[in-house]
Amino acid sequence: MRIELIVVGDEILLGQTRDTNSAYIARRLTAEGLRLERILVVGDNQEHLQKALEASSGHADIVILTGGLGPTSDDVTRPVLADFLGMPLRFRQDLADGILDRFTRRGTRPSPGWESMAHFPAGAEPLPNSQGAAPGIFAQAGARCYYALPGVPTEMQPMFDRDVLPALVRRRSSVFKSCIFKSVGVGESHLEQKIGPAEHFRPATIAFLPSIDQGVTLRLSCGGVSEQDVESVLKRGAEVIESAVRESLYAREEIALEAVVIDYLRRKGLRLSLAESCTGGLIAERLTSVPGASDVFDAGLVTYSNDAKMSLLKVPDSLLTSFGAVSAECAAAMAEGARAVREVDLALSVTGVAGPGGGSPEKPVGLVFIALASAGGTVVERHHFAGGRDSNRRRSALAALSMLYRYLSRKGLPS
Repeated sequence: MRIELIVVGDEILLGQTRDTNSAYIARRLTAEGLRLERILVVGDNQEHLQKALEASSGHADIVILTGGLGPTSDDVTRPVLADFLGMPLRFRQDLADGILDRFTRRGTRPSPGWESMAHFPAGAEPLPNSQGAAPGIFAQAGARCYYALPGVPTEMQPMFDRDVLPALVRRRSSVFKSCIFKSVGVGESHLEQKIGPAEHFRPATIAFLPSIDQGVTLRLSCGGVSEQDVESVLKRGAEVIESAVRESLYAREEIALEAVVIDYLRRKGLRLSLAESCTGGLIAERLTSVPGASDVFDAGLVTYSNDAKMSLLKVPDSLLTSFGAVSAECAAAMAEGARAVREVDLALSVTGVAGPGGGSPEKPVGLVFIALASAGGTVVERHHFAGGRDSNRRRSALAALSMLYRYLSRKGLPS
């Protein structure tokens, strides 16, 4: 079963709105052993949408559309789809009553032009909108099915889960499954070298998905008629991957590195504090985004200036004078100071030159030192990132979390 998605909206093409709908639909399909063949994005233009429908209808069995169902003149999905399918728009009093009832229950006036949402393709079925006014559309043309859903994610998601996904699962004649491996500290090319040629995994395919915030995700995918055969292929491939890159793997599921770190800290009964300079609180923000982080995370000190390093972390003035704020010695003193001041088990520090200015031949932009202080001593890592300010800061945060993870999991750092 070939499934295609058409995303409608100028705001997507202009970069004003992130297309989260495509990612949501793709994830939900993949979880059920289905997959998208292609995603097309068009603006609020009738001619362009017409051509997108022609392109998808040429070979897709299922065409899903998101966006363009509202009451304004730039909402073109309803009339274009109706015309394309030869289903003229007809005013439906039942839909109009439902739309008006929703406005009444919310105590608001109907939107200007609301009546357009009650004009519906003749022969199509409305999909109830539990979170908004515009109904979705289900239409069938021969063996091909069309689903038009609202563009607002809070409206689209429940409609997709309730009316679209179960229907597609019932039609499924083949299975597509994936498994993922989350790794950190090793680049994608080195991972590929360790794992070996992609041909070794056939009929499965392998993809390397690098992220500046989460390391590299490896995705092993396979399709087939039998679920048992597909799972057998994936199991053999997973064993090869785990054996080859075990030291860099931190998860076999879609989970953030910071969540894994928090879980380790909780299970080991350890408390952590941070001393951040060039990252400006990015590491603390990531850790505190994890529910329950307060169980193990004590404090995050953003000591950007030398005065702050001296007064809050007790970094000696003589050390800063001799080695500078961007140095292994300063990183170690920051971590040790944070651990002593906050009386915690572990302290992690970061200091560096984020850029774009401030660098020198001896200490170029992108030079970063990360230190981890524990009862067993202090370890310092040196990194040199090649990027802009935002990239350098984010890479520094990832490297710090990676260092902490390796310590907690005993992968490459002394205890």
